[in-house]
Amino acid sequence: MKKLSKSKLVLIIAVALMLISMVGTACMQGNWGKTQVKTYYVSLNELQDMIRENNAKTGKDIQITFSGSDAQFSFMTLIPKTATAEHPAPAIICAHGGANTKEMQMPGYIELARRGFVVITIDMSEHGYTDAATMGATLDSYGMLAAAEYAMSLPCVKEDCIGVTGHSQGNSACYGTIQALNTEGSTQRIAAWVEGAGSMPAVLITPEEVRGMIWTVSVDHYDEFDSVYFDSPHILTNDNGKTIIRGVYPGYNDDAVVDGQWYDPSGPIDAPKPGEALEAETAVRLLNPPITHPMFHFTLTGTKITVDGFYAAFGTPDGAKYIPSSNQVWPVTVCFELLGLIGFFMMIFPLVALLKDTKLFAGITRKVPARDELSATLDLKEGIIWALTLVASVIFAFFSYKKLYPAGDALLNPAIYAANGVANGIGIWTLACGAFAVVVTVLAFLLRKILARGKEVGNPFAPAALDSLKQFFLTALFGITVVVLMFIPVYIARYVFNADFRICSFIVMAGEISELPLVLCKYVPIWLCFYIPNAITLAATRYKNVPDWVTALVCAVANSLALVIFVIKQYGTLFRTGFLWDPNGGMAGIVAFPIIFCLFFAAFSARYVYKKTGNIWAAGFINGTVMCCSTLFATSFPTDFVLTF
Repeated sequence: MKKLSKSKLVLIIAVALMLISMVGTACMQGNWGKTQVKTYYVSLNELQDMIRENNAKTGKDIQITFSGSDAQFSFMTLIPKTATAEHPAPAIICAHGGANTKEMQMPGYIELARRGFVVITIDMSEHGYTDAATMGATLDSYGMLAAAEYAMSLPCVKEDCIGVTGHSQGNSACYGTIQALNTEGSTQRIAAWVEGAGSMPAVLITPEEVRGMIWTVSVDHYDEFDSVYFDSPHILTNDNGKTIIRGVYPGYNDDAVVDGQWYDPSGPIDAPKPGEALEAETAVRLLNPPITHPMFHFTLTGTKITVDGFYAAFGTPDGAKYIPSSNQVWPVTVCFELLGLIGFFMMIFPLVALLKDTKLFAGITRKVPARDELSATLDLKEGIIWALTLVASVIFAFFSYKKLYPAGDALLNPAIYAANGVANGIGIWTLACGAFAVVVTVLAFLLRKILARGKEVGNPFAPAALDSLKQFFLTALFGITVVVLMFIPVYIARYVFNADFRICSFIVMAGEISELPLVLCKYVPIWLCFYIPNAITLAATRYKNVPDWVTALVCAVANSLALVIFVIKQYGTLFRTGFLWDPNGGMAGIVAFPIIFCLFFAAFSARYVYKKTGNIWAAGFINGTVMCCSTLFATSFPTDFVLTF
């Protein structure tokens, strides 16, 4: 009863942390009641009807240039109370980077909305809750074109003051929208663009597209991608930077672009006063801040550039108060979201402890040998074998990650234009590491037998033994039940509070219910191929003369060390030279950060589940399913693999 009470207390704390996270995030997004926040899940046909209804109410004549279809489009609107039909405000459309969702742009949309701008943040085509078909229907703008025209139709928006901003792939959405709208004779033009961390479209823009637009381009000095494509450390002096300036100022011929200097078609111009708009109708500035690619959307520096860019374009919205761009509150939201992440992963421990004692799941439990009952001791021979096993695993994981992660793109379905290889890259590497774990375990066992000289050696796969096939299926149901209960608060966060749990690109969000069978049947088995062997290794790595927490810690470090080394190599080289150690591993380095945590945490959660249940399959099922869902739900996983079933 004492243990049961402790488990209930931990469960209550975990749920409380998630509730605080939901409420706190909702309050911050809503600026404590000063901003109306609403999330839409509508078809493009329904969105067209909404625009027509707004036209009828306001007398506007916003033309619908995107195609109608049943494709679902997800976006969130943030409308400050100062934005009204009597005092309409400029509107900003935000687009996230690849393998992410609309909430990624939280720093920008919170800071813009609290300054009086109407903001719409979108799930791009085939990300979050938006269908792949929105890509073609919105003229290759990932859905942003539809959001821009909807914004123009709102009574509280000045239809000629529409800005767009994106991070990484989100800038392709911005450029697709500009291409569609900023054409000769068009009355529905994009008036401002803050282009952050994703400069590919910057050198493609035409004089007509940029006409009448206030354009901020941030090419980050340590950008994992722009360092390869644009030589970002030297963007202020190379031809790429000069080409960007010449897009507005054709006569530009200086040796170096002045960082942050505004240029209009006739040359350099003075920056506006704080909170005021530029006097020029068309202008550009190029910045080269000392930040990395993801840091543009997740630092005070990147957010300041975004805010200053739209202040320069539109000034302070009517009825709103000027707030200096250095005054930022979004880090408080990050703290709330981090509490949600902590609470989510905490839930594994009390749920396992409570469910295993229920009548339904009592049959999954097997006896766990106490440490003093173990025959294995950590002596010199065993220590050497254990060390060799761990070192071999780390070396394989390091080089296979470098080689296999980029190979994920090779398995993409070529018919899907917007698909990305994140899920594939991690999945292939996970599968390979699982296979290697089995091989190295067998080799270590054979080496022990040779050194034992005929003495009995413990079978490392013994912890995987089950009493019956029924126990296996019951264990699978147990693991699924734990994961389902963990995700219930995540769905509440989505549908009630317009929130999820995240820090930067580490996301726990609610997947679409209709896609869950696909995840369970197609993707979870790939993750299980690693997390089940990993759980077996953890259960077998116990010694009578070493505390369990020590062996668990060593295994946790070994789990994650390969990616830690990869990140150090990548970013150590980047900050030292301006270029990546592995030029093809830009995305691999970014996604490594959340995987490092997952692998480190998995060692402790697997050890805990095993000691509570004596069942390594339960540990593998829970870890594999949780880590798979955390990886996939924000990506374009339903169409990533060529194999479709």
